[in-house]
Amino acid sequence: NGAAYAVTVFTQPTTPNQTCAVTTGSGTISGANVTNVAVACTTNTYTIGGSVSGLAAGNSVVLRNNGGNDLTVAANGAFTFSTALADESTYAVTVFTQPTTPNQTCVVSNGSGTLAGANVTNVSVTCTTNSYTVGGTITGLPAGDSVTLRNNGGNDLIVSANGAFTFTTPIVDAGSYVVTVQTQPTTPNRICLVSSGSGSVAGANVSSVVVDCVTDAMFNNGFE
Repeated sequence: NGAAYAVTVFTQPTTPNQTCAVTTGSGTISGANVTNVAVACTTNTYTIGGSVSGLAAGNSVVLRNNGGNDLTVAANGAFTFSTALADESTYAVTVFTQPTTPNQTCVVSNGSGTLAGANVTNVSVTCTTNSYTVGGTITGLPAGDSVTLRNNGGNDLIVSANGAFTFTTPIVDAGSYVVTVQTQPTTPNRICLVSSGSGSVAGANVSSVVVDCVTDAMFNNGFE
């Protein structure tokens, strides 16, 4: 009786990590047992985050954790979800909405796991701009002859039959294309004319380029 007491937390819980706090934990014995010391424990919470790379300027990607807590990221660099999770909780980061100006595909790595007593900072989101092919149809090409088409000053394509054609090198979304005739058919001599041959890729393969091959006489008589 009359002795002082001071109750403290010597070792905090670790499975999961918790923080226990003592209230009414100190005083002086006064003629009775002390029974009102309170220890309240709460599970620690930690944030989920990482970094975004490859996002085009002016673009944004919407990330989602555990089916909710959406986060719009509008620049490359670090990100952190707003909702912290209790220790030993699971997390699963996904891409909810892909970037669209230009169209990009963002892929998540290190996106899932279980919290283990610390903030998660190693989720990686890598974005690449989508690419699309440029092509169309050719008509009027004589059997056994060929025409060489060119896109954007390169990526030559030899076409030796009427019908559909596609250049081998894709163009990134929002990129421009210009299709021209590099070498005209020679057996017999014909002039191949390109229509709908230039523009900008807009989220889909281009298949509207038209190449029509005509004889010199038809061209000189006003076919153009």
